[in-house]
Amino acid sequence: MLGIFKKADVPQYELFCSSVRGYSHIRKDTPCEDFGVKKSIDSIKIFAVADGHGDPNCLRSSIGSEYACRIACESLENFARNVAENGFESKLFDRLECPALMDRLVRSIIAKWTNEVDAELNENPLTDEEYATASRLGDEFRRGIRTERMYGTTLIAGLLTEKYLLLLQQGDGRCVVFDSEGKASQPIPWDDRCVGTATTSLCDPDAAGSVRTYVFNLEENPVIACVAGTDGVEDSFPTSMEKTHAYYRNILKEACELGVEAMEQSLAADLSELSRQGSADDVTVSGFVDVKRTRKFLEEFDRANELVNIRDELALVNSRIKSMESGGMLEHLAKSYDGLALSYRTSEEKYRMLEEKCRELQEKIEAHEQAEVPDQDKLPSDIRELLSKLRFTKDMLAPAKRDLEKLTAERDEAKNIYDEASVQMKTVEERYLPRKEKYEDLLRQKNEITDKLSELESKAD
Repeated sequence: MLGIFKKADVPQYELFCSSVRGYSHIRKDTPCEDFGVKKSIDSIKIFAVADGHGDPNCLRSSIGSEYACRIACESLENFARNVAENGFESKLFDRLECPALMDRLVRSIIAKWTNEVDAELNENPLTDEEYATASRLGDEFRRGIRTERMYGTTLIAGLLTEKYLLLLQQGDGRCVVFDSEGKASQPIPWDDRCVGTATTSLCDPDAAGSVRTYVFNLEENPVIACVAGTDGVEDSFPTSMEKTHAYYRNILKEACELGVEAMEQSLAADLSELSRQGSADDVTVSGFVDVKRTRKFLEEFDRANELVNIRDELALVNSRIKSMESGGMLEHLAKSYDGLALSYRTSEEKYRMLEEKCRELQEKIEAHEQAEVPDQDKLPSDIRELLSKLRFTKDMLAPAKRDLEKLTAERDEAKNIYDEASVQMKTVEERYLPRKEKYEDLLRQKNEITDKLSELESKAD
């Protein structure tokens, strides 16, 4: 769709490219294996990024990535001129005829790349030190078996003309296109074999068959920008691919605010910091942007990025909650805590009750012992008779003292049970209460973030 733009609104695309040595490569003093290029010829604009493999057997991958970008640019330039001269644009938009054109282009790039790396090896044979580095494949390389593997690399490249945008990719990395409504997408089909550190490569025997392509008819589907990056970018945002999209939106935003040239100059420092804090890998970004048309979406970019950050924050909190709930440890501790709390309270109540009874009986005994027994001979006969019936003498304290002794033994036993329950309770409290507090805090955070996310999403709608 044309979005908010009119056909008369002629795009003014500007290219950018930046490639930096990864943080881990700097620490290990190994070369940068990424490469990136941009090229503008009249109305034709071309960009490419390549990521040489870090496998020790791919010991010349830094050369392979450079050759891949250079050859892709040359091949895409020739392709664009051939399409224009022969009026093949319509074939690019035909789902039946386009695959054949793409296949010839891809096979041409791979053949040229293979010839170039073979020529490089003939001119610069492996040294003994390099053979030792390629320990797993060193013997095969000595026998000349599939030596292109030592130059292994991925590739993402784009060709932009007035009528179409052609994208191709081998291996991992990401290519993000922003359409005429400012929406980000990854139109190039993904290769499921690119998982974790595994990736397809230009050096594979079936390299041509695993290259994916995509063609935009810009008259029907205009775009405002395209950003391609090696996997060092996306690996810096492991929680969400949307974070990578947000990072690219920030790049485009800076291009609109500072100008593409100024953005490109600052991008190297920014990418170096991204590598240091994120993937530690080499990082390369290349692409194009129409500043005038992109500028209209800056506020929307900010809102989209805020949503990404909030969703990422929510995902992190949910992950922590799930981690605390997994294994049933929190539930087990809660049950242990509740059970011990009951026995603790019961033992405490019994101990306190017996202690109080002992105290009261002790006080009564002491009061009786301190009381003066009157001389009965001096008392009236009726009083003497009453006292005789009450047997008000110190002998009457003996049963009370026996009761106190028995009660004291019960209290001491209850005290031992209470003390043991106190120790057990403290142990469980130290394990459970901090976890419970953290868990409840995470639930509060989740509710707060969910409310904020709902509010932002309603505004976006």
